[in-house]
Amino acid sequence: MDELNSLTVSEERLEDCRDVVEPDLQDLIQRALTSGFSREEVLIAVSELVAEDFAMVMRTPSVH
Repeated sequence: MDELNSLTVSEERLEDCRDVVEPDLQDLIQRALTSGFSREEVLIAVSELVAEDFAMVMRTPSVH
């Protein structure tokens, strides 16, 4: 199990969740690429959005 700021996540559940999320993420990336954005732009945008959501869940300031 991984612990981050008192958040404990089961590795097995995290792996299962990744399996569910990954296909939609790949579809999202592909749609953004076909809209003319570079892979780097897409990944940075997704990373920033995830960081903002994670900061809200953890109730910490966002770094983005």
